[in-house]
Parts: sequence; C-alpha cells; structure tokens
Amino acid sequence: MAASKVRRVHPRLRRVLLAAGCTVMALLAAIGGLVGFNLYRIDHAVHHVQVPAALLAKGQNDLLAVVEGPLHSEEIYLFHAVSGHTNVLLVPSTLGITAPDGLTVPIHSLSIHAPEAIIAGLSRLGIPVSRYVGVDLHMVSPSSNLGKLATGKLSVTSLISNPTGTSSLIAQVASHVYLGPHTPTSALLSLMDVPTTHPISVPTVREANGTVVLASAFLNVLRNFL
Repeated sequence: MAASKVRRVHPRLRRVLLAAGCTVMALLAAIGGLVGFNLYRIDHAVHHVQVPAALLAKGQNDLLAVVEGPLHSEEIYLFHAVSGHTNVLLVPSTLGITAPDGLTVPIHSLSIHAPEAIIAGLSRLGIPVSRYVGVDLHMVSPSSNLGKLATGKLSVTSLISNPTGTSSLIAQVASHVYLGPHTPTSALLSLMDVPTTHPISVPTVREANGTVVLASAFLNVLRNFL
C-alpha cells in the first residue's frame, strides 16, 4: 500500500518539476527576446557618422563623448580604459581648437553631427581620439526624462529597478545619437553611466583676445590620463 502511494507521488512530482522548468525557460526566453528586441531597436535608431580612418588611427582606442543638452549646455568627455578601469578626461567646451579653415574656434561652435573637425582639432592639441559618440539633445524639453538625463537631474541608476523603462530611455537616446565608425552601439551603454565623479580636468587659460587655450601643465595631466 505504502509502495503504491510512493509510486503515485513520483510521477506527480515529476510533472510539477517539469511544469516549473518550462515556466522558467519561457520566462528566460521572454527576457532574452525583450533584451534582443531593444538592442535591435537601439542599433537601428543610431545615426552613423563617417570619420576618416587615417584620423582615427592616430588615437589610442579612446572614446570621445560629446553630449549637447537642453539650452545648449554641453559636456565633452574622453574615456580611456587602462588596467581594468576607465580614466575620464573632462574637456571644456570653450577650449579653442583649429578649425578646417585654419581659424581657432571653441569646440562648442562646431557641429557634433560631423565630428571630423573636433577630432582633428583635439588631435593637434595632443588629445588622442579613435571612437566617437555625439548625443544631440539640445532641442529636447528640459522637463522631459531625456532633458533631465542630459542635465544630470535624472540618474540612470534610479531606473535600474525598471529595466523596461531604462531600455526605452536608451532607445529614445539612440535616436539622437551619432556614432563614428569602429564605435559599437554598446558605447551607448557606457554613456548611460558616465563615471564622472572624479574626472581629470584639462587645465586651460584665457588669452587676452578671449581664446581659451591649454595651460602648460597639460602634458603632465595627459600622462596621468593615459
């Protein structure tokens, strides 16, 4: 009697375990599908910018990120991965660089949609760049999530508890992004958590004519950055 009861319990337990396993697999497949779909949307929403390969070859696999926020606020970062961590160089948007016409102009006066001039100008100053991400949010409402993200009022870490909302926000950002060649779409994800707590600032001075130029101590800063 007891033996037959045991025999009846085992098939039932197997069915329960099988159903639970199928549920878990279906859940994992759904999550994987959602992630894959969002990555697909992000990749197809990104604008690709052509930058001469010869110019990119001068860099050291560093990523230049130019974020233009509402009200024309602008932040420029250079990321350099070394020894398992990332150094961040904060470049002032007022820094004067040589434009294609030979004149010295502040970086913020150049278009982030065509970064060749920005990259070439920084290269002449000894700041290497090989990958590029430009985020143009200057037409976005400051009160929107995108506007708050661009101005630092909204932290992406606060959205981690809502993966769907975060991926949707990334997809929205992607429609305003311009990637240079050799720059993967995953570079967007690094911008969503910009490690700017302790960036290395580029020392500058303002000349008599108002042009912002590098201070003489810049080489020491660049050595620490690289």
